[in-house]
Amino acid sequence: MDITVAYFHPLLHPDTIKRDFEQIRATGASSIVYPIHEQEDQRWPRDLERGLLQAQDVGLKTHISLGRYGNLFAGPSLMPSWYTFRHPHSRVLDRHGRYHEISCFNNQPFRQWLFDEIERLLRSYPINGILIDEPRGLEVSCFCPVCRALCPDVSDLVRFRRRSMIDFLGELCACVKRVDANIKTTAVLLPLDLSLVEELTTLPALDTVGCHVFWNLLHESVCQVQAWGNTLVQTTRQHQKRSQLWLQNFSIDEEMEKEMEVAFHHITSVEPDGIGCYYYWRNNADPERIWNSTRYLLRRIPRRQLHWQKAHVTSQ
Repeated sequence: MDITVAYFHPLLHPDTIKRDFEQIRATGASSIVYPIHEQEDQRWPRDLERGLLQAQDVGLKTHISLGRYGNLFAGPSLMPSWYTFRHPHSRVLDRHGRYHEISCFNNQPFRQWLFDEIERLLRSYPINGILIDEPRGLEVSCFCPVCRALCPDVSDLVRFRRRSMIDFLGELCACVKRVDANIKTTAVLLPLDLSLVEELTTLPALDTVGCHVFWNLLHESVCQVQAWGNTLVQTTRQHQKRSQLWLQNFSIDEEMEKEMEVAFHHITSVEPDGIGCYYYWRNNADPERIWNSTRYLLRRIPRRQLHWQKAHVTSQ
């Protein structure tokens, strides 16, 4: 089982970063996920490059998530997409003529901008993978001029929207592979979107499908973790894709800490290809204890070899 740790902290203090990454590596983790928001990439590219290189120096592969790009993906900071703000006509338009704060993935200028941004990021920074975090866009049927032109039959708009989203994610992953076929692509869903897994596994350029099995955040019984995980793992195995399940180790109080261990056992029992979690993430009653509990659980996973060949990344 590969271990991935999301590092949602600033990359501004090299000594602190070195300590954190060494601690993450000591758990047996093989990679980190770091979120990039549009504004951050514009304002501190040197810090970003230095931080990602520090991760690679201790043997961690670096995966980035596109935080809030087009407001289509999740991100740790609730900052709006700069692109969507500057291009309001790219937004989803509902049947009542109301715009929603999310760019339509069928809008060609938006798609081209996003794919250009992805290519630029991959050529500019030492990146081993891209994670598509909780893709959105199906909650509202879009009646924008582009969607209406592509799907004149109003009765088919819901199915069309779903097909369009799968097509969009497939093109995004293909864009990544055109830059470098060795860069890994991952899409992580919420449990309510697990119906998409079957279709996602048909995408040739998508390597891994994951799920945020966050029982407490979703106000579900911890027993649901095993059911969600089993659905994902069985479907991905049938289509020769890798699976990844994410442990909720945030927003945990003393009472929920025991359930966190139960959730971990449910995750490992379905034998996913990878497990993800967070490093010192938010809203824990006792952050130090929760991170130590997380480390204890991760160390119980059989370790892989703790060294890897750093990928050569070219700059443009």
